[in-house]
Amino acid sequence: MYPIQGSAADIIKKAMIDIHAWMKKEKLRSKMVLQVHDELVFDVYQSELEQIKPYIENFMKNAMPLEVPMEIGMGSGVNWLVSH
Repeated sequence: MYPIQGSAADIIKKAMIDIHAWMKKEKLRSKMVLQVHDELVFDVYQSELEQIKPYIENFMKNAMPLEVPMEIGMGSGVNWLVSH
């Protein structure tokens, strides 16, 4: 048995650490700016958007080994409302 709430927080924290390290290593101008529950918000330069999307998806899906696949949703837009 696993504590669901605690596990979810651990997964998002691990993904954030991995994403931040990757973005820093790649010297990207885009930034991770906000976490809201199980969502991450980024301020992304348009020229970096297509490069960043698959990596963020991979880091989120593989933050921790799970017996079932992690599903994520991703959107983009000029603000958080539009991206949903």
